Amino acid sequence: MNILVNNEIVKFSHDDFPMLISGEPSAGSSFFSIELMVSLFKNGEKVMLFSAYEQAKKLFKEQVGDSINENALIVESGDDNLFMAQLNNISEKIILFKNIDNYNSGLFEKLKDNKLVIFSGDLDQCKFKNELLRKEFKTNIFFSYPKCIEIKHKIDLPKYCGHIINNKYNGIIKVDL
Repeated sequence: MNILVNNEIVKFSHDDFPMLISGEPSAGSSFFSIELMVSLFKNGEKVMLFSAYEQAKKLFKEQVGDSINENALIVESGDDNLFMAQLNNISEKIILFKNIDNYNSGLFEKLKDNKLVIFSGDLDQCKFKNELLRKEFKTNIFFSYPKCIEIKHKIDLPKYCGHIINNKYNGIIKVDL
């Protein structure tokens, strides 16, 4: 599995964070978010995964297989209190806060100053989208274009592909299976 931008293999570094991944349901943003975390983990990064749904944890574990170790912290699905407690032990972990549209601003407030964070979900349905949009992201990836912000130079998005915008890339991003 590789992540491709404009059909070229890419590897993300700490310079690409914080990151926003937005998409409507069934657009591909959820699958991409998990595959990105798998890629980061396999490249030696410490990761922390928090999702409202069990399927995300299951997919991550399936993709990582026997190589899962202490560098991957997977928080019980939907347990935001446990997630907040675990945030005290993050030491250089890249955090995926998935399904942002299912939570209130409490978790955002706890994470907003972290550099190594990915906020992923349906931006239009997010209860704290105004606060989130004030945050400066190094990388923005849209699997569908949200109505709540203006995106310049939109491109037609093939199914399960996103539009990445950062200082290195501007184009189509996808998972090559």
